[in-house]
Amino acid sequence: MLIISMVALVAMSDNVQAQDARFGIKMGPSFDWASAGSVASKNEGLGLGFNLGVVYDHYLTNYMAVSSGVNFNFLRMKYMFTDYRYVNEFLEPTDVAVSRRLKTTNIEIPLKMKFNMDVMGSLKAYMEAGVGLGFNSRDHAKDTYDFYWESVSSKDYEDCTSQYRLLQASIIFGLGAELEINSKFSAFAQLTFDHSFSNAFVNSLEKQTGSVIRNNFLGIEVGIMH
Repeated sequence: MLIISMVALVAMSDNVQAQDARFGIKMGPSFDWASAGSVASKNEGLGLGFNLGVVYDHYLTNYMAVSSGVNFNFLRMKYMFTDYRYVNEFLEPTDVAVSRRLKTTNIEIPLKMKFNMDVMGSLKAYMEAGVGLGFNSRDHAKDTYDFYWESVSSKDYEDCTSQYRLLQASIIFGLGAELEINSKFSAFAQLTFDHSFSNAFVNSLEKQTGSVIRNNFLGIEVGIMH
């Protein structure tokens, strides 16, 4: 349903009269990891996620555009962080090192500058850089940690959205190539690096435990522009 909606948005671009406006859709896998911003956190591996997106480019000149749209980032990460936990009412809660496998959905609005360069014929290369504002939609995690003499582990992914900020800011860089198919459509492929410079955890968790995690991913995306 999501892909159908994005295709419909591209089709609606036939009604856009300005020659400097272009619409597109993109998708592809992403390699996801966490940056530890404190000694209370560390990355524990690389996860494989997936991205979908709607692209809008507004050209200021033939070789420069303002690029925006909407990105749907389905990230998968593995990291350790310090949390405040208790297992029952008879034991005092304490700080524990939690190993977490996280599934997070982030809806991001990017704002970038895009620069094109002719390569040969109908092929051109481009680079882009800018910022993004992500809306944290949902978070589910499997946690494992040792509590005194007990080892505690989640049986399945559990909702942990309350531990994460609603808004997360990031910087975005991209490199790609675009090939004109005909007078209306072109295909493109690009590498996108997205690094969050805000802590993913809520303020209360950061203040209580010192845990700081920043999301990162490298996306390999293909798409169509109109």
